[in-house]
Amino acid sequence: MPMFELKDLPSYDTLEAFAARYGNPDVKGLQTWLIWSSATQEMLSAFEANLARACGLSQTQFFVLLLLKRNPDGLSVGALADGVSVTSQTMTRMIDRMVGAGLCSRDVDPADARARLVKITPAGEDMLGKALPSHYAWVARLMSHFDEDERQMLNQLMLKLRKAGVLPGAATGTD
Repeated sequence: MPMFELKDLPSYDTLEAFAARYGNPDVKGLQTWLIWSSATQEMLSAFEANLARACGLSQTQFFVLLLLKRNPDGLSVGALADGVSVTSQTMTRMIDRMVGAGLCSRDVDPADARARLVKITPAGEDMLGKALPSHYAWVARLMSHFDEDERQMLNQLMLKLRKAGVLPGAATGTD
């Protein structure tokens, strides 16, 4: 998954000069997007570092365990891949590693003997029990910088983009 890693954001004057030369009709919009994208990348990097420190999981492994916890009857590799926005091949390799680590199992689907369902194991549950308190504390520290009105505004703005359909592949569920 490509990451946005621009750390030295251009000045507004530079953005204006590029806009004049290359035809950008919304310099302030670009500046806002750059700040937002940079902050998002920094936040995701800090999230990944927190998970690594707390329990040695990657973001994707963490989200796979959460999906499996929420779906105790199991999920197909394809459903997991869709759930975390990776290819089925990538998810198959990840599940192979997670099965090897004892975090999940791959069992025969009772509805279709040719298919397999991935399920969380007790070791996977234990790993979530280790990861979630640290994750919740990290999120609480991050979000403590916003008051309730600011949080509500962030929610409204992100939902506005989702509803507008400008983010391809954005999930519509809120569960």
